[in-house]
Amino acid sequence: MIARSWQRAAAFAGAWLAAATSVAAEPAPGQLLYNKHCLTCHQADGGGVPNMQPAIAGGTWVKGDARALAMFVMSGGFDSASRKDSDVGNVMPPFRQLENADLAAILTYIRQKFGDGGSPVSAEDVAAARTSLAPPAS
Repeated sequence: MIARSWQRAAAFAGAWLAAATSVAAEPAPGQLLYNKHCLTCHQADGGGVPNMQPAIAGGTWVKGDARALAMFVMSGGFDSASRKDSDVGNVMPPFRQLENADLAAILTYIRQKFGDGGSPVSAEDVAAARTSLAPPAS
């Protein structure tokens, strides 16, 4: 009887441990937002889509100044219209509609994942960059 109770306890503990270790870690908010707004074009590995969307992994914009990166993303890429006929045929839409904190989370995620562990971007960095943007075209 004691052996049977011990077996049940061991089986229960094993099942609980298996269930507990199979739960994946929650993705960071920046990753969730990246998946929603950026993943389709830039892909999970940041490699983009050949001949369509540019890679961001290791890119100078990703590694560079946080405010410049925020301005770039909020404007849809500087001078996007002239790049439409480049090797990368599509143009990024502007993402100025995103809240400062959400854009900061996305930029922090891509800098840390695709920018060699770049420093975080704050909502204040994004807000400062936003003040430098030209008003949206009406």
